[in-house]
Amino acid sequence: MISFASPTSDSTDCSIIGAGVIGLSIARRLAAAGLSVAVYDRSSPGQEASYAAGGMLCPRLEFQKESKLSEMGEISLQLYPDYARELEEETGLCVDLRLNGVLSPLTSDASTTEIDTAEVNGARLVEGETIRDLEPGIAPEITRALYYEEEGSLDSRALTEALETACRRLGVTIRERCEVRDVLVEKDRVSGVRTISGDFSSPIVINSAGSWASEVGGVERVEIRPIKGQMLLLDCGKNEREIPRHTIYAHSVYLVPRADGRLIVGTTVEDKGFDKEIEQEAVDGLHQGAAGLFPFLGEIPVLESWAGLRPLGAHDIPTIGPLSPEGYYVAVGHYRNGILLTPLTQELLAREILSGTA
Repeated sequence: MISFASPTSDSTDCSIIGAGVIGLSIARRLAAAGLSVAVYDRSSPGQEASYAAGGMLCPRLEFQKESKLSEMGEISLQLYPDYARELEEETGLCVDLRLNGVLSPLTSDASTTEIDTAEVNGARLVEGETIRDLEPGIAPEITRALYYEEEGSLDSRALTEALETACRRLGVTIRERCEVRDVLVEKDRVSGVRTISGDFSSPIVINSAGSWASEVGGVERVEIRPIKGQMLLLDCGKNEREIPRHTIYAHSVYLVPRADGRLIVGTTVEDKGFDKEIEQEAVDGLHQGAAGLFPFLGEIPVLESWAGLRPLGAHDIPTIGPLSPEGYYVAVGHYRNGILLTPLTQELLAREILSGTA
């Protein structure tokens, strides 16, 4: 049973390490339940994996049916419509949730087994003119694709902005450029955090520090390593007929459209530690891959390119819940699925914490 004292400027009911979408979403949920919450970030809210993410929401496409990740992804996807609607109503900001389907083009040598497996996972095979009806601008040589209805995407940067706005309105303290070095422990339970700006008291600490989660000292270590992903942004605003209408997920590249005509193109997968250097060869490769799917994209200049770090855990699924000592919780290791699993993660952790508070 966790008891709370009256908070002061240096004490809160809960300290959250990391102001990405996971940390901010948990903060919003706990603050709405009446807890005083402070969020600490080594940079600014949503400037790491949350900023870099494509925002795809496609568990049936990405995960093997009946796997734990598939189950988690399906549940979280079902939570998204209400989650997004409530957040938009709170803030007046649009997160551009679009669940109009994901199209996965098939190569000419795609096997019957590949198609059968995808259909078991909920895909529908589409061919010929049906593809053109769905995507008028798609390359003519693409004649077959798998269509995952009711999956899609949202704008991860817009989601971050909305969550930060909601948190501030609920009285959440967000301490930017305030890196947490250690979790403080007294008599075998959490007592607060030690940051580069000083110590802050709280009986609950949640580590949602993404790729930096392993750097937090003083408590049971979580094994996380960063996986680099390079991506780019195209502005297709004047090509309304040809721009992808759906999220497009191919073997070598994916395309995620935004409501304002921007198009996210991703991604590389590189195990290079904390290296975030943008490499022109990778950017060119992604651009060419996009043009192979929608030829007009080859003529669209790159508006922005970036590299993000995805937090890969020691297991296939994220770690969400309590660790040692008492009062210490983690929400880490989401890898490429942080945006997808945000609604479920906040619910799992909030229920765990709130069930033990008094």
